[in-house]
Amino acid sequence: MTHEMSDEELQQLYVCSDRPTPEDKIIAAAMAAIEENPDNTPIRDGGGGSGGVGFNPRGPAEIAVRTEKRWLPGRTLRCAFLDGVGSVQSKVIAVAKEWEEFVNLKLDFVDDGQADIRISFQAPGSWSYLGTDALVIADDDATMNYGWLEPNTSSREYSRVVLHEFGHAFGCIHEHSHPEASIPWDTAKVYRYYRLTNGWDRTKTFHNVIKRYEAVGTNFSAYDSTSIMQYSVPNELTIGDFSIGWNTDLSAMDKQFMGTIYPFAQRQPGELRPGDRVSADISGHGEEDKYHFEAAAGGRYTLETHGSADLVMALYGPDDPTRFVDFDDDSGQSRNSKITRTLSAGKYNVRIRHYWSTGTGGYEPTTTARIGASGMPVTCLAELPSSMMRTVSPAPA
Repeated sequence: MTHEMSDEELQQLYVCSDRPTPEDKIIAAAMAAIEENPDNTPIRDGGGGSGGVGFNPRGPAEIAVRTEKRWLPGRTLRCAFLDGVGSVQSKVIAVAKEWEEFVNLKLDFVDDGQADIRISFQAPGSWSYLGTDALVIADDDATMNYGWLEPNTSSREYSRVVLHEFGHAFGCIHEHSHPEASIPWDTAKVYRYYRLTNGWDRTKTFHNVIKRYEAVGTNFSAYDSTSIMQYSVPNELTIGDFSIGWNTDLSAMDKQFMGTIYPFAQRQPGELRPGDRVSADISGHGEEDKYHFEAAAGGRYTLETHGSADLVMALYGPDDPTRFVDFDDDSGQSRNSKITRTLSAGKYNVRIRHYWSTGTGGYEPTTTARIGASGMPVTCLAELPSSMMRTVSPAPA
């Protein structure tokens, strides 16, 4: 027999509430994210393409919504407490620093001065702004809150909540929003629960709880019900015999995927000369390869990938890794990418990833360069990584 939860029981389910970017700061947040880490520049479709991970923006607001929120790997994030009891603060610090073993970010808890992450215990609920959104929040306001942690709260609860909120602070979304989550929600009970606990209407509850991200265009690992970003799903809020317990530790996939987003090993650019054969692969979920080449003179250039994987490519420049030039999905042979553009002289950046965020694959294409009408060769600097090979060549005019 299914137990029908009372209003009082529902209110005892302590879960994190989404903290969306303030509407009046959406564009500022996007600009701050790109300034912090140029790789936050969108590489997704803005409505003018095939619906994949391309980027064809309609305007500043469209760009802002599709901007990533990742800190620059290797960054030291200054963290400060705005209030709270010393013993509680010490426990938060100890748990938060567990992340440092798996991501190339350092947490420096300071007593004064400016802080990137500001923690309070005063507001109701538990929440954190996502990643670099914290940069546009007023200096006196909290960017993270713990509404129910007390000196006598269990260590398991500290682990569950603090690791989860710092996951948000590093840019992680809730796992229940994963495209492959397929949680059989009892929507009537879900709406009732969030009305009681958060005062949300149906639209806000659908957006934050029931709605899932699209399968393409989202940087994610395979769905992981054991992720620290997946909070408990009780039988009482689902149809049938479905539930997920409280996750209190980082899962193996949490560690692997976030290590890909914030890698310790920083790839060093190497020179890729015309005619070289290069092998590379997308070996991990969400992995993205970055390449650079210099157009010594203005002319018509072709950048092309070769291989069997379904890859997408975006081009930025000249001399600015955040200035979008072009995007392509399947213009090359099979599912390969191909960009042919008339470019002015300068340095250009190329970003390549699998069409599907969980897709992987290796390649052995030949990289060639032809002398175009300008008579000028191309020098390509490749961040020999884990993607594929491409052709970088000035095409005939």
